[in-house]
Amino acid sequence: MMLKKLLFTIVLFSYTIQSQTYVKGTLDPAQNYSWVVLYQLKGAKQLYVKNATISNGKFSIEFPSNASEGIYRLLYSQQNNGFIDFIYNNKSVELKFNPKNPVETLNFLTSEENKIYQNYQKESTKNKRKLDSIQLSFFNTNNETQREKLKNLYTKTYKIYNEKQKYFETLTVGKLSNHFIKSSFKYYVPHIIQTPQEYLNSEKQHYFDFVNFKDKELLNSIFLSEKVTDYVFYLNGSDDIEVQNKLYRNAINEVFKKIGDNLLLKKELLITLMYNFSQLENVVLIDYLINNFYNKLPEELKDETTINQIQDKVKLAVGKKAPDFSFEKNGKKISLSELNSAANYILVFWSTGCSHCLNEMPKLYDYTKNKTNIHVVAFAMENDDIDFNKYNSIFTAWTNILGLKKWQNPIAREYQITSTPTYFILDKDKKIIAKPEHFEDVKAFFEK
Repeated sequence: MMLKKLLFTIVLFSYTIQSQTYVKGTLDPAQNYSWVVLYQLKGAKQLYVKNATISNGKFSIEFPSNASEGIYRLLYSQQNNGFIDFIYNNKSVELKFNPKNPVETLNFLTSEENKIYQNYQKESTKNKRKLDSIQLSFFNTNNETQREKLKNLYTKTYKIYNEKQKYFETLTVGKLSNHFIKSSFKYYVPHIIQTPQEYLNSEKQHYFDFVNFKDKELLNSIFLSEKVTDYVFYLNGSDDIEVQNKLYRNAINEVFKKIGDNLLLKKELLITLMYNFSQLENVVLIDYLINNFYNKLPEELKDETTINQIQDKVKLAVGKKAPDFSFEKNGKKISLSELNSAANYILVFWSTGCSHCLNEMPKLYDYTKNKTNIHVVAFAMENDDIDFNKYNSIFTAWTNILGLKKWQNPIAREYQITSTPTYFILDKDKKIIAKPEHFEDVKAFFEK
């Protein structure tokens, strides 16, 4: 009986050792990187898995026993794309790369699947770039001889591109990478396109031809999120903001038609798109996404905390109402929203200890003091009232506000002030209509 137990223990221990999987890496050259974090890329999120120290350029992280297959990311720096993405298929991965140029230098020492997928990406990218380059050259030349050469070269490259795609799809049958390889295939017409507009139309029309929005492996990765983001933001461009927003809306509507009734994916993509639009301070599109899609989600899928975070990012965007605050004026307590003496307001955060401010504030005063359609609200961020009182007696045409505690002043923090002077131009309803950087920009705005 004891012998059976001993044998069982040995077998169990052996199985445990064998089942442990890890990712090991070498940074070459090592440089001064000291930590690495492992994330799983799922939906539109980076899910934290583990972290480890980097010692002499080397690190090792064991995967948890319940780690699922998918795309994972090793983050070793917050700057300059300091990360590596790889496939985890329940097998250990060893890799080596130059941290200053990770994508070009990445070398998988183990993991045949990652080696194959990396080769696919290189081959596919090379042929896509060649096809696009030939097409662009065709648009840019009127020489008929050269055009015929380009047509023939395009046809040959097109054939190579399709053969390579078929080769890698066949090679990876039954592997995780097969899902990403199939969906990464880009449609090209068999023969060269005659005009740029036809080319753009083809790009949009066929962009999602090979993307399966119901593929479980794609849903469990960041692939769909990146694909949708590229479609919305990089295939729809205009210098006219109204046209641009219309293109965005059309692209978004097309995307959500493709998604269908997958509400969880819809929620993930909505959050991704809203975060991207918050970076652009595009409150029009954020509101469009919330009103037309997010508010229609079931209550259990809504995430008010995330929405509030997004809204907070754009609370100072052009088009939003300036955050209200109260202050003393002529012995009375009033608020910014109650001011009603002008068609436009310049809210400027400045400080008497700021040399740029001392250069620009007198110019701003001379420019605005006799303009009845502009009123300046000058918020001085100070540690005391000594110098403020001096300038308060000079800038008599303005509403001058003393903001004590300087950078820690709650109103300055509400307006996310990190440098002075900071300007906000408001309309009569205190909506932000411009955020110029310098006095000359303020002047240019009003003199257009």
